[in-house]
Amino acid sequence: KVLVTAAEVVERARAQRGHGPAGDLRIDWPALIAFKRGFTDPAPQSTEDYLKGAGVETLHGDAHFTGPASLAVGEAPHSAEHIVIASGARPMPLGIEGEELVLTSEDFMAAERLGERIVFIGGGFISMEFAHVAAAAGASVTVCHRSASVLKGFDPDLATMLVESYRKAGIEVRTEAPVLGVELDGDALVVVLRDGERLPCDMVVHGAGRIPDLEALDLVAGGVAFGRRGVDVDEHLRSVSNHHVWAAGDAASRGLPLTPVGVGQGHLVARNILGGDVAFDPAATPSIVFSDPPLAMVGLTEEQAAEQGLKVAARLVDSTEWATSRRVGAHVSGAKVLVEQETGRIVGAHLLGHNAEEVINVFTVAMVGGLTAADLKAVPWAYPTGGWDIVYLV
Repeated sequence: KVLVTAAEVVERARAQRGHGPAGDLRIDWPALIAFKRGFTDPAPQSTEDYLKGAGVETLHGDAHFTGPASLAVGEAPHSAEHIVIASGARPMPLGIEGEELVLTSEDFMAAERLGERIVFIGGGFISMEFAHVAAAAGASVTVCHRSASVLKGFDPDLATMLVESYRKAGIEVRTEAPVLGVELDGDALVVVLRDGERLPCDMVVHGAGRIPDLEALDLVAGGVAFGRRGVDVDEHLRSVSNHHVWAAGDAASRGLPLTPVGVGQGHLVARNILGGDVAFDPAATPSIVFSDPPLAMVGLTEEQAAEQGLKVAARLVDSTEWATSRRVGAHVSGAKVLVEQETGRIVGAHLLGHNAEEVINVFTVAMVGGLTAADLKAVPWAYPTGGWDIVYLV
C-alpha cells in the first residue's frame, strides 16, 4: 500500500495537467523503497518483542510434523495439545523454463532499482496492482495473462473496463497470452509466449497467484488432511482429520485469502482453543484490487447469483463522466450492484473508481445488517462524496 500510495500521488497529479496544477512529478524509486522499509523492517522484531513481553516463547527454524501432536523445529522435538498452522502463502509454481529468473512479489517490493521494461506473468491481484505502480515510476509495463479475462472472481464487465483503461494509459495487457518460458539474453531477459512471440525486458515478475505454504510441514506425518486450498478444516477451523490441529489464514481451506480474514480466523481459533464454540461464517467479506483506479467487490457476482437461483437486478453503470470521477481526473469508473428483486436486499456490490476501496465497506455493512436498496436511497449522504453516488447505483 505504501507503493500504491506513491503511484496514486503521481497518477492524480498527471491526471490534473491542464486543470490548474502545473509541473511534473515523478517517483524516486530508491527513496520510495527506503520509505517502505520504514514500515516493514521493524515489524518482525517489534512483533517478537511484543510476544516475549506477553510470555510467549518464540522458536526460530523450519518446522515439520513428526506425529499427530508433535513436531520438530530444526532438530528440537516439541509436542502440544493444540497446534495452529498459520504458515501463509507462497507464489504458485509456474512450471515454465527459466522460472528461476522470475522475481516474486516480495523481490519486486525489495528491488533497489526498477527495470525499464517489466513483464508481469498472470492477470491477478499482484500484476494489476504492481503494473500501475511500475508504470507510474516510469517503466514500460506488459501484463501477460493466459486466459481471456483478468481478475477472476471479480465482475467481468468492470474488469474489462479496467483493462481498457490500462491500455489507454500505456500499460500493455495481453490476454490469451500464456508464457512458455523466460530466457537470458546477455544482460537482458526475454519472455517467450506460447505462440512463439518473444518479449525483451529487464525484469519479469510473478503475478500468477499464490498457494498455501504447506509443503515443508510434512502434514502427512501429522495425519493432517489438506488440499489445493489448504488444510481441510471444519466450520470451527479445526482439522477434519486431526483434532490437535487448527489452521487460520491462507493455510486454511475456508475463507478468502485476505488479511482481515486471516486476522479474524486467528482470533476465532484462539477463542475455540480456550473453550469457545465459534463457527467461521462471515456474512460478507469485501475484496479489493488496489489498481488504478481500485476495483472492489463484496458478495455475489451475477454468475453466482444465477447458480443460486436468485432473481436479481444488476445494472452496469458507467460513471466515468460523473463529477466524482472527472474532478479527480479518473480515467474510468463504474459499478454494478446486485439487488434481489423480491426483497430489495443487496446480495452483491462491485465498484470501480476513486474511493471504491472505501465505499465498498458501506455495501458490506448493508449486507451484514440486512439493509435494502430502499434503505440506502433514504440515507442523506454527505455531498460531494463517494457515498453520495450510492443512491444512483441501487
